[in-house]
Amino acid sequence: MSLWNLLTSTDTNQWCGWKQPECEVCAGALNHADLDALKQRVFEAPWREPDLVQLLVMDQEDGFFRTWMIRGNELRQFAPLKPNEEDERFYLDW
Repeated sequence: MSLWNLLTSTDTNQWCGWKQPECEVCAGALNHADLDALKQRVFEAPWREPDLVQLLVMDQEDGFFRTWMIRGNELRQFAPLKPNEEDERFYLDW
C-alpha cells in the first residue's frame, strides 16, 4: 500500500474534463506526521530528475502550503517566510 496517490493517471483522470497535467502529481494526507522526517525522506529518494521535485507541505495550523525543492545538496524552502500566520494582520478582519 502506498502513502501517495498518483493524481495524473490517464486511466483515472481526476482533473475533470479532457485536460490533465503533463507531469506526475502525487498527493497524500498525513495526520500527525513528522514533517522533518518526511522532508528528509523526499530529499533522500532516488529521483531521476531531483531538480524537478516539488514538495508542498501544509502543517496542521498553517494557512498555506510551503514549497520545498531539492537544490544541490539540500532541500530548500521556496515559499515566502514572511508574512506568516503569526504576523499581525496576516488574517484580515472583514
